[in-house]
Amino acid sequence: MRIKTAAIPPRRPKRRRLDYDEFRRQLPPQTPPRPLGIVGGGRDSSDLEEEDDDAGRPRTDLLSSLPDDLLGEVISLLPGADGARTQLLSRRWRPLWHSSPLNLEAKTFAAAAAILSSHRGGTNRRFSVTCPSGEEGDALIDDVLRLPGLDGLRELELCYSPTSRSRAQPVMALLSFSPTLHVLSLCCRHGSLEFPTKSAALDFPRLEQMTLHGVSISESILHGFLSRCSVLRSLVLRDNAGHRHLRLRSSTLWSIGVSDGFGGHGGMLEKVVIEDAPLLERLITDGLMCGLLIQVVQAPKLKIVGYVGDGTDEYDYKSKTWVFKKMELVSLPIPMRTVKIVALDVAPDNLDGVIDFLTWFPCVEKLHLVLGHWKLEDARAKLKNVARHVSLECLDEHLKMLELKSYRGNVPERSLIRFFLSNARMLESIKFLVSSRGECSTKWISSQRKKLRMSDRASRGARCCFEPESDDRSSSSVPIKHIHNLALHDPFDVVMHRLT
Repeated sequence: MRIKTAAIPPRRPKRRRLDYDEFRRQLPPQTPPRPLGIVGGGRDSSDLEEEDDDAGRPRTDLLSSLPDDLLGEVISLLPGADGARTQLLSRRWRPLWHSSPLNLEAKTFAAAAAILSSHRGGTNRRFSVTCPSGEEGDALIDDVLRLPGLDGLRELELCYSPTSRSRAQPVMALLSFSPTLHVLSLCCRHGSLEFPTKSAALDFPRLEQMTLHGVSISESILHGFLSRCSVLRSLVLRDNAGHRHLRLRSSTLWSIGVSDGFGGHGGMLEKVVIEDAPLLERLITDGLMCGLLIQVVQAPKLKIVGYVGDGTDEYDYKSKTWVFKKMELVSLPIPMRTVKIVALDVAPDNLDGVIDFLTWFPCVEKLHLVLGHWKLEDARAKLKNVARHVSLECLDEHLKMLELKSYRGNVPERSLIRFFLSNARMLESIKFLVSSRGECSTKWISSQRKKLRMSDRASRGARCCFEPESDDRSSSSVPIKHIHNLALHDPFDVVMHRLT
């Protein structure tokens, strides 16, 4: 009798426990990690040349193997303090800073003079100095700029703050830099800095960027100076005096920022005429200008315009009140279809003015609105005599982004927003930058969405977001550095203002 038995599976061998030491012995040999550091890890470059990489090839410090002249150019691109710290990298780098072009930022003329007298470098890249109030200025400015350490200077930034609102003497030493200057910035925070009269007869063959802020310069000298800047790409004229009219003819100008200033000797800027600027893409003004008229005759590539205001102001000394007047629109022969980004400084109840601007710029894709509450007569008044639905090419086909700055959520503002929600068919996003004087809580935002009737919008895909403003600046002025930054796509973007 045969008895069937179930097959018994073979027993698995027990896993042998591997201790940590044996595990480490089975690992392939590893090379010790290289010490971390900046350019050579703090060691001499000759030590690095003796090492081998993982493939057995000799490892070299390529940066330290560059010639001294090229390393000096690298150091000159760094801020002055960072350039001096490169002496700590290795013995190879120690003498380079003393002989490299200088990138100097100083807070006083005395400090700048001390550094320049001890530096042995040749042609200097950049010199930026700020003279605070209380420091003797006129003669000291020329003395510092005449130091031999500034021969061949490429970038000059001078910010001067005299103790009184008088006119400072002309900076004659500026003329010696005309053959080499690429960037020129003259700023006078109080009074005005006299521009040298002899500059109109000099050529500035390499000047690409210029800023005049608080400078007194006559009309003839300004026009003569600009006519000799053959490669000028970016120009900022802000709060200057001595000239009333500006006529621009430039085949290279790409960006311009102007404001009318506050008067003074020789008057303030009243009219800007852009006669011929074939490459001009940016026209940036101050929305709080006192009646500055801008006329564009020939600018076929103009893409960015703003801040443009819907009213001007003047002070009536008899009644001691501000009087507001209507500002003329930008004078254009035909609507500018090349303009894609527009920034307006408008009263929240002036919808008719907004429609006029959108008629002049029918292809706008991004619209920035600074809500000028100081222009508003009654914060509870609704918009009057304005059709709820209008047909504009800008609203029907192009407008994609709307940004409102200094939003408070009052009745005129909500009426203005409902107009865009009801008519902008291509709208993708609306951003509300809530004024610091208003509320931006979750409950308040929910209430605003209901009052704005977001469900009735013409563009179903439009997104809406509320953000608090980072500061209380409702001024419609663009930072000078953004006007000069030609790589910046939108100089009115407040996000970029925070990052830079």
